[in-house]
Amino acid sequence: MDAGSAVLQWACQGWEGPELDDDDDNGAGGGSSNSSRGLAVGVRDLGAGRGRGLVALRDVGPGETLLSVSMDRVFCSEPESELHWSADMALRLLKARHAASQQPKAQAQHAQSGRKPDGADWGVWIRSLPTAVRTPLEYSDAELGALDEYTAAEVMGMQQCVAACFEAVLPELEAIGCGWEDFLWAVQVFHSRCFFEPTSGRHMTVPGVDMANHTAAPSAGVRIVHPMSQGWDAVAEIAEPPPPEPSRFTLVAGEAGIRRDEEVTISYGSWPSEAFLLLFGFVPSPCPGEALTLFRDAEEVVRWCLARQQAGGSSAHGGQQLDEEAEEARVVAALERVTAVLAAQGGTAGGGGGGAGPDLGDYINLVVTPQGVDGRLEPLLAAAATATAAAVAQGQPEARQLLVARLRERAAEFGVGTASGGGESGDGQGGREDPSVAAFRASKRAVAEAALVALTGTPAS
Repeated sequence: MDAGSAVLQWACQGWEGPELDDDDDNGAGGGSSNSSRGLAVGVRDLGAGRGRGLVALRDVGPGETLLSVSMDRVFCSEPESELHWSADMALRLLKARHAASQQPKAQAQHAQSGRKPDGADWGVWIRSLPTAVRTPLEYSDAELGALDEYTAAEVMGMQQCVAACFEAVLPELEAIGCGWEDFLWAVQVFHSRCFFEPTSGRHMTVPGVDMANHTAAPSAGVRIVHPMSQGWDAVAEIAEPPPPEPSRFTLVAGEAGIRRDEEVTISYGSWPSEAFLLLFGFVPSPCPGEALTLFRDAEEVVRWCLARQQAGGSSAHGGQQLDEEAEEARVVAALERVTAVLAAQGGTAGGGGGGAGPDLGDYINLVVTPQGVDGRLEPLLAAAATATAAAVAQGQPEARQLLVARLRERAAEFGVGTASGGGESGDGQGGREDPSVAAFRASKRAVAEAALVALTGTPAS
């Protein structure tokens, strides 16, 4: 049995749904197929460079449970850890891999005798993991140069965080014969395959389910099923009952069901393309949750308007460069004027009046999306234009002009051939551009182009 099929059997032990044989714990010795042991899904190579995925082995009805994994076989983060969640999980994964490699004889004995080892034998799952995972944690300077300023800053922050975590756990890694390459692989394994459960605050990698690929129109979904405890508690008052069943992480067919040989897909979430790129290492197309950041916050809006003013020679300082202290004082004063202008207009970030007046801290991550322009942008740009006397053409609304100008700037950042280094952004070796980076830039530019057409009738020049 291949590693992918074996992990499905191992992960679903204890689930009565597919009538699995609990005596075959790791699925390594029986040679049976998924279909012969009751599972409705199997693992297949999807071809065309897509790697592995889950496929229905028979017609599946709406709402049918496809996989059900006991939570004691779900690899979870530990919220109390002092390390970044992925670094802590990576260290524990490498320790589990080391432990599994040290017990081949014990594993063979368990497979032959049918006895179950104490605790989860993570080796079955670990053998199913990809040998190589590449996310922006591995991006070179050239590849970072192909990203925009905001996303590149996020990537560099992640790279620095992971490097710091590596230094913190290096003695433990060396004790099990691991180094930087092992650690980076393990971190990226979790970045690219974890679910986040908000109630517990934990990240979870679910063996078997983690092979389901993403699509914006998924054929399946996931949920956590908790056992009923009332009956167990009642029995406990008069006798010692068996231990309660653990909760289970399930993969469930969608409302349309799934036909035999169709891929079983899920949604990783409706995120902007940078979230997919940063964590999963790819950008989906289409990306319904796409959003193009025009400004990080109100301060950046003010600085941008002041720069336009100075570039246009309309500054009270005659276009001369101010020293750093004077420039910062100018920004602070302009922000105060922006607040006053917004207050006079009765504006708030939520679009309503009243209350204690505007809080510029509410004007963060100002974006355009496929659905339209962030409603906070034009009021803020109008206030910033008034506060800074930013240069605009006569007879046109200041805010709309400034919005269009910024959109054109952002569209140009994602234009063809704008990557740093004359287009040699590729794989850090002077080759062609990384396909994920190219998809990221194309997705962002498409949002900017659509917004420009909606506002002006013409795309970026």
